Amino acid sequence: MGEGTLLVNLRNNGSAACTLQGFPGVDLQTEGGALNAGRSGLAAPRVSVAPGEETRFTLHYPPNDTGGSGVNVTGLVVTPPGETQSQSVPATLNLPVTEGPGSSVTVDPVGVGK
Repeated sequence: MGEGTLLVNLRNNGSAACTLQGFPGVDLQTEGGALNAGRSGLAAPRVSVAPGEETRFTLHYPPNDTGGSGVNVTGLVVTPPGETQSQSVPATLNLPVTEGPGSSVTVDPVGVGK
């Protein structure tokens, strides 16, 4: 089974450089509520982002190749590491229905992206 990836860019809209380190919070919005993305096992680098510049992270998800209708994701709510304000990001994904606890969707730390 393959893996889907989604790159999410974070832009520094401030007037000073900012430093980020860690994992963003990512909630996937569905008709049935929010699904939380788990963290990958990658190390989190310290990333400095100048005004107007961007960094990114990668969201990994299993594509729905089951033949069923799956779970439709209509957007993401992203919270950068060390922050409390979130931003909604439009996204369209279709995930397979899974049983049991835990998330089949994982997020890499900021600064680790393809």
